[in-house]
Amino acid sequence: MRLSLIFVVLSAVSAMSLHADADDRQDGRRHRDQPALKVFDAQGKLIGRLASYGGYDGVFLTIDRALVFAQITRLNNNGEAYDSAKFQWSTYGPFDYSTADCSGSPIIPPGSGPRPSIAMRTGADVTLLIAGDTDSSPAQVVAVFDGKQCTPPPTIGHMPPSTAPVPAFTAETNYPLTAHYPEPLTIRY
Repeated sequence: MRLSLIFVVLSAVSAMSLHADADDRQDGRRHRDQPALKVFDAQGKLIGRLASYGGYDGVFLTIDRALVFAQITRLNNNGEAYDSAKFQWSTYGPFDYSTADCSGSPIIPPGSGPRPSIAMRTGADVTLLIAGDTDSSPAQVVAVFDGKQCTPPPTIGHMPPSTAPVPAFTAETNYPLTAHYPEPLTIRY
């Protein structure tokens, strides 16, 4: 009696396991067969699969053997309206500098991609500034560039700017994003 009860329990557990494996295989097949969204440039050239990093949309690119993440955002028509179907390279700003005159490389934060990088826009041109294969070093933010002028860091409320050093990278490589992948960008299968 006891042996037959053990046999029934083992048979039931085995059947449930086989059913679960079949469900897992079906889910995997469904996931593999689903087409992936891709990002294309203005000339219809494939840039890469639409991806997410740090809560932002964009594409992963390999530049000089470094894996970077380039963010995208909706195309902004002169600050007045956003386009529902076109996108552009997302740029950071204002940019923090460790020099009072905003010369040299802006500070690249550590969490900006697999290889830290930031995108800067000058008119219609977007350049990706990519950190070297080095450790971050502490840097003090002494100036901020908003695209037009270089000023000391702003006071927020009644709080003066922090003088504490922040982890920072400097750009080792510049990659002209819009020269390789002109805007507007589109997302499709």
